[in-house]
Amino acid sequence: MDDTGSKRRTRRTSASVYIRRRITAILIFIAIVTGIVLSMTVFFNIENIEVKGKLEIYTKQEVSNASGLRKGDNIFRFSAYNTKNRIIHDLPYISDVVIKRILPSTVTISVKEADNALVMVCQGSYLILTQDLKIINSLNTYSGKSLMIYGVDPLSTKPGDMITAENESAVKNLRDMVRYLAELDLLSDATAVNSSDRLDLALLMNGRVLVRFGTAGDLERKFLMLAEMMHNQLSEEDRGILDLSVSGKATFAPRDDAAFAAAVSESMFHIKVDPPAPEPEPEGEAETETETGSETG
Repeated sequence: MDDTGSKRRTRRTSASVYIRRRITAILIFIAIVTGIVLSMTVFFNIENIEVKGKLEIYTKQEVSNASGLRKGDNIFRFSAYNTKNRIIHDLPYISDVVIKRILPSTVTISVKEADNALVMVCQGSYLILTQDLKIINSLNTYSGKSLMIYGVDPLSTKPGDMITAENESAVKNLRDMVRYLAELDLLSDATAVNSSDRLDLALLMNGRVLVRFGTAGDLERKFLMLAEMMHNQLSEEDRGILDLSVSGKATFAPRDDAAFAAAVSESMFHIKVDPPAPEPEPEGEAETETETGSETG
C-alpha cells in the first residue's frame, strides 16, 4: 500500500509540475504576443522624421513626402528598403539614401544629391531637369556642380513639363548633346552648354576646354572625337578652344586666361568681349600656336 500511495503522489506531483510549466509557458507566450502587438500598434509610433544631408535641388519636406512615412505610423511597420527605393524613384537627383530607426520614435533619412543634374538658366531662375529634359523643380538660387544650360527660352517652367521652346532646333540639339555626353560618360565633366545657335553649338568641359562643334551635322562622330581628346590627348592643365566644326578633324588652340574668358563669354552668353591686347614679344620671337589635329578616315 505504501508503495502504491507513493507512486500516486509522485504522479500527482509530476502532473502538477507539468501543468504549472504549461501554464507558465502559455503566460510567457501571451506576454510576448501582447508585447509584439502593443509594439506594433500602441508603442513605438513615429513622432519625428529627420531629413539630413546638403540639399539644393530638393527641400527636406519633399524628401519626407517622397518617403511615404507619416507621424503616427509604427516605426517597425515600414520597409527601409522600399522607402529608399520610393525616394530615389520619385526624386531622380537623389543618388543615395540611408534610413535609420532611432527608438522609441524617430526615423532619420540621410540623403545625397547627385552631382550631374541639368540646370537651365532661365530669366533669373534655375530649372532642374532630368536627362530627357523634364522639369523637376524651379529654384531661385543654385550653387551645385551641374551642367548649366544657356540660350534656351522655355515655353513652360512648370515642374512635370518637358522643355519646349520656339527655337525647336535648340531643344533637339540640346537633347542630342546631353545624350551623347551621358553615353560617353562625359556628363560629369561638362560645365556649360549653349545650343541656341544651330551654326555654332558650344560646350564647356571642366571649365577649361571650350568645344565648338559648328553645326549638328555628324554630331555623334564629333562627340566621339571629343571623348578621345578629353581622355587621351589633353592634359588636366590644358586650357583653350577645341574646334570640332570640321567633321573628322580636331584642333586644339591654347588660350591664356583673358582670351579664354572672352571666348567663353561669346560662345556661352553671346556677349562679345575684346580680350586685352597681348604684351609685345621680344624681337626675334614669332607668335606660335599649338594645334593638335586628329584625323579619322
